[in-house]
Amino acid sequence: MLPNTALREAITVADNIRRAVAANNIIKQSSGETLGRLTVSIGVASFHAGMTAQSLIETVDTCLYTAKKNGRNRVVCETDLEPGTSSES
Repeated sequence: MLPNTALREAITVADNIRRAVAANNIIKQSSGETLGRLTVSIGVASFHAGMTAQSLIETVDTCLYTAKKNGRNRVVCETDLEPGTSSES
């Protein structure tokens, strides 16, 4: 949740988080073994007049699963969705 944040700014924040996570190797503390890198997929949407909290969550969820479906390790926002895939109506 990023109150008072424009969609473009929220996308930038999400992408910065995605990059920061992907930049770090995961190391097993007990052995020092390098386990690799984690990646994250993030969905981003704005709250619009007339939306419910539930419809916002559904839109963000759709964005998240679209990111995963399209190759993971990416940010997808509501404007990236094909018409008709958002729960907003």
